[in-house]
This record gives sequence, structure tokens and C-alpha cells, in this order.
Amino acid sequence: MKAILLFMGLFISLSVYTYQSMPSPGYTGAPGNSNCSSCHSCTPITSGSVWNNISLTRVGGSLASITANSSNPMNLSFTSSTSTKFGFQLCVLPSSATSTTASVGTLSAGISTLVQTGSTTTPARNYLNHTSAGTAANSGTASWNFNWITPVAYSGGATFYVVINETDDNSSSSGDQIYLKTFSTTVLPVRWLDFSAHETEEGILLKWSTALEINNKVFEVERSENGVDFETAGSLNGKGNSSSISSYRFLDEVNAARTWYYRIKQIDFDGKEDYSRVLVYAPNKLQAPVMFANTDQNQLLIQSEEIASAVTVYALTGNVALKLDSKGNNTFELPQQLRGVYLVAVQIGSNSYFKKMLF
Repeated sequence: MKAILLFMGLFISLSVYTYQSMPSPGYTGAPGNSNCSSCHSCTPITSGSVWNNISLTRVGGSLASITANSSNPMNLSFTSSTSTKFGFQLCVLPSSATSTTASVGTLSAGISTLVQTGSTTTPARNYLNHTSAGTAANSGTASWNFNWITPVAYSGGATFYVVINETDDNSSSSGDQIYLKTFSTTVLPVRWLDFSAHETEEGILLKWSTALEINNKVFEVERSENGVDFETAGSLNGKGNSSSISSYRFLDEVNAARTWYYRIKQIDFDGKEDYSRVLVYAPNKLQAPVMFANTDQNQLLIQSEEIASAVTVYALTGNVALKLDSKGNNTFELPQQLRGVYLVAVQIGSNSYFKKMLF
């Protein structure tokens, strides 16, 4: 009898130790999952100051939105002053997941020795867990790095389900604290590349390109006078599904001499929406100045946001007729004997502008 009890005690101890090094998949609290409290004899914690110390971040970018078909370095961290050994498990599911929904994307440990992956087949889900080395907490903090590779053909919401085990390291399932937390992101249907605006004689030419499109029905160009209130200026059809670079051009026939704000609204076939960044178009400060002569007062007036540094008057033969002296504020004095048609050259910064003028 003692031998049997000894064997059972050894089995329980080994089971607990095994869970510290590699939890079985399916304990994240996600739909269809249990959570670690089913083995650790406690009530899951879903709020509070220690719970707030669970953080999930996307390294080098925002977690709020992620593009499809991309590898995203992630960091999960937890801090508690009452323990020196932590464990975790997480999985990623669509935001509307049920108990039978498969995972979104793929979790990868990369080169880290602190995390490892596991999986289930029914439903098809992959999980990320700590290793034995990954349970140690330095000054009450543990940090785990991994990669999340988003699918090629998926757009919409996704949820990270995270369970943290704050253990008292007594090789027993009692005395531990289990925390459950979720983090949300959106997998974008379009990977935006460049977005620019250019002045033309007809208006403002918008150019943008994408590196990836998923289920993309249409682009709607929106403009604003104040950067807050946008209206639709027009639309262009998207490529549907494309993994190659796609370029688009849209001419907005508005006054190009004033400031405008633009953004592109992308709409899926199922009605989901996404926006590009807001682009601010401002008129070119180095556009050709307006020049006109006031012969009654013998002055040449130049309208420009920048001060002209020099004005040279050429005869139509190409010879320099004279150089004008500035009176300040882009006003130049004309000699009374200057009459006829001349070519006027105005120097503004490093740019020269020419105009035939009648004096």
C-alpha cells in the first residue's frame, strides 16, 4: 500500500512538473477551451492591478491593425512582486469564434528558447506555451517573444486569448493564481504602400499603390477642407485578390492653390472597411510667381510667398537690358526709359522663372 501511495505521489509530482515545462494545449479560456484553474484549484482572475500587468505588444508596430500575409514579432510580458516563476499559454482566433473555430494564422517560437508551440486537430488550433527555461521571472517580471504569421487570405478581427499562471513553485497545484486576458487586433485586407498628391492643370492627381489586396471591392477617395469632415470625391474598383503591387491614379478636379486633406476608404465585398493614412496636400510654395508692371508708378510687382533675390530684364535678342533694384516686399523700381516687350527673369531661392512682359 505504501508503495502504491509513493507511486501515486511521484506521478502527481511529475505531472505538475511537466505542466510547468509544457502545458497541454487547450487551456487559454478561448471558446471551447478550459483554463488552467481547472487543474490549479483556483478561480480565474480577470481584473485588478496584477492582471493589468499582463501586456501583449507588437514589436516595432501597433497591435491595433496588422496586414495579412506578414510575420509580426510579438512580446508577452507579466509582472508580479509575489512570485518568481510564471507560465502561460495563448492562441489566436477570429473575433467571432465558436468552440469549433480554427486558429487565425500561425504562432512561431522563432529562435527563442523560452517558448514552444503545441496544437490540436479538433478544432485545428495552434498554441504557444512557455518552456522550462521560460518560467523564470527576473525581479518579478517574465517576458516572452514570438512571431505571429498572419494568413494570406484573411481580413477582419482577431483575438489573442492569454492565460498566465503565477505559481508559488511548490510542485503542487494549490496556491497558484490564474489570470485570463484577451487582446484584439484587426487583420487589414489591404497592405498600403505609397500615397501621394500632385498638382496638375486640371486639379490634384492622387497616386497610391498596394502590395496585397484581399477581397477588395472598391476604393473610395475622400477629401476634406479641414482634416475632420470628409466627403466622397470619387471611387475606383479594387483588384479583388492580389499578391502583387497594384497602382492607382485619381484626378480630383478641385482648386489646387489651396490646402486639401485626403484619405482612401477601402471596402471589401462583404462590407468591411479600412482607411489609408490621411494625406495633406499643400500648394507648391515654389510655383511660378505672378509678375505684373505698374507703369504709372514705374514699378514691377511680384506676388510670391518668398522674396525674389534678383530680377534681370533681357531684350528679346538675349542681351541683358538691366538689373532691377528691390524696393522691398517684392517691389522693383522700373526706369522710365524701359518701354516695349522684354523677357523678365526672377530668381527665387535656387529657382529662376521667366516671363515675357510689355512695359
